[in-house]
Amino acid sequence: MVLIDALFINKGGGAVLLQYLIEIILAHPKKNNFFFLLDPRFDKPAIPDKNFVVINNKITDRIKFYKENKHKFTKVFCFANTPPPLKLNIPVYTYFHNQKLLEAPKQKFNPEFFRLYLKYLVVKLYNKNTDYYILQTPHMISELTRIGLKDTEHCLTIPFFDDRKYLAAHTPFSQRVRDEFVFISNPSRQKNYPTLLDAWEYLLEKGYITKLHVTIDDTGPQLLKRVKELNAKGARIINHVYLDPRELYFSCPYLIFPSIMESFGLPLIEAVDSGMKILASNLPYVYDVIVPSLTFEPYDKVSIADAVINALNTELRFPKLVTRNEVDRLVGLLIE
Repeated sequence: MVLIDALFINKGGGAVLLQYLIEIILAHPKKNNFFFLLDPRFDKPAIPDKNFVVINNKITDRIKFYKENKHKFTKVFCFANTPPPLKLNIPVYTYFHNQKLLEAPKQKFNPEFFRLYLKYLVVKLYNKNTDYYILQTPHMISELTRIGLKDTEHCLTIPFFDDRKYLAAHTPFSQRVRDEFVFISNPSRQKNYPTLLDAWEYLLEKGYITKLHVTIDDTGPQLLKRVKELNAKGARIINHVYLDPRELYFSCPYLIFPSIMESFGLPLIEAVDSGMKILASNLPYVYDVIVPSLTFEPYDKVSIADAVINALNTELRFPKLVTRNEVDRLVGLLIE
């Protein structure tokens, strides 16, 4: 029996990937060889009752589960960055998908990173209990080995993502309104919204009244205020708060992606599949997954604005994927 330990996963990109992995496993001929440990906040799909358990998302409850069940499993796959709390005599793989955790040691005196640093200390404490880390990109491997959690021989690059929902027909690029740009993201610090909005103000001053679609919720009050101020000056910034990205990816021409830190950059992949052209930060995480149409320096509002002007006045190349979905390889590794 293979244990999929997904405790601590409940929302966001991790939950999306977990949901997809569960769907793939439930369609596998050996689906009954998998057992899932789930967080009570996760929206559980239709897993047979005998194949999962839900426990409190507390370290003490997780330790208790492992002590009581450690002899029931032949392999363990931990999905939420954190290795098992016990050393097991079976192969153990840990999927690491949070680059901010890897930044935490350098930012331990930064109040914004306090909780992440505590989580990192837990990962470091249990580090010896996993044989391998599985990561999505070479960039993430270099970040993980940089802080000494494992060497490269004990890191595996196995990217996986749901590549089904963006296979639908979408509007041809030539028929899209050419001055619309999209950035679908939460307002967390690493997404770099302030510089993007500064660039849109700079564009406005230069006479470019270009439409920008964003998704900023009430966790970014200063950003909401900034958008309101820019629109009062004549900008065209549409805040959808939340929506299915496909609504815009299938109809708008450009994804603009100013993020300064990404573990994988899934929106870049989705935008390629949706027929968009992509303006992205000139950072390693981008080149791990795509060849973008154009890059800019993410900390420089003028560089971002110049990229937008370039897109409006020239015919950019279409981006290309350089990664692929290897979910079958991952499941095969676990079940073999």
